[in-house]
Amino acid sequence: MTENNLYKLIIRRRSIRLFKQKKVSFDIIEKIIDCARLAPSAANLQFIDYLVVDKDALNKKVFAALTFAAYIYPKRTPPNGREPTFYIILLVNRHRTKEPNLRDIGLAAENILISLLTFNLGGCCLQNIDKDKIRKELKISDNYEIDSLIAAGYPDEAPRLETDSVNVKYWLDDNDCLHVPKRPLKDVLHYNNI
Repeated sequence: MTENNLYKLIIRRRSIRLFKQKKVSFDIIEKIIDCARLAPSAANLQFIDYLVVDKDALNKKVFAALTFAAYIYPKRTPPNGREPTFYIILLVNRHRTKEPNLRDIGLAAENILISLLTFNLGGCCLQNIDKDKIRKELKISDNYEIDSLIAAGYPDEAPRLETDSVNVKYWLDDNDCLHVPKRPLKDVLHYNNI
């Protein structure tokens, strides 16, 4: 039995924080949002809206409201010329629900992150953001709650997966390569009992 392509994509996925300055077509972005909207939704409320930002002037305003890679801050804040080329802001539409099940956000975000890979793109989901600043700069109405955003574009780094039962903090090596520890499968998989 051979591994399928989706499995390989999921195994390869890492958060990308450094990007090539190549624009991504709206056709591709639209397909990524289509994947997000099709994610499972509790009670099928479908309360998430997606604000895409890819204009240079707006990108600069969004970038100024973000904090990247807290464990190694500011070493993985994208320098000039390696910033994300577009953002997807995940919004809770308060007209659709007053009590959103935030699992829906996680499911939609993962669909985005995986679909980015299918177009040779990368992304990083961020919650350490200045939501008030983003709301003001992008003129987002009070009807929307800003949950998180995904910074995206063509990757300009290749983080490495490490297996570690104890450490969770990612690190940079002497060659500026990011290493990301994940717990081994044997530590997290319980079969028929714990």
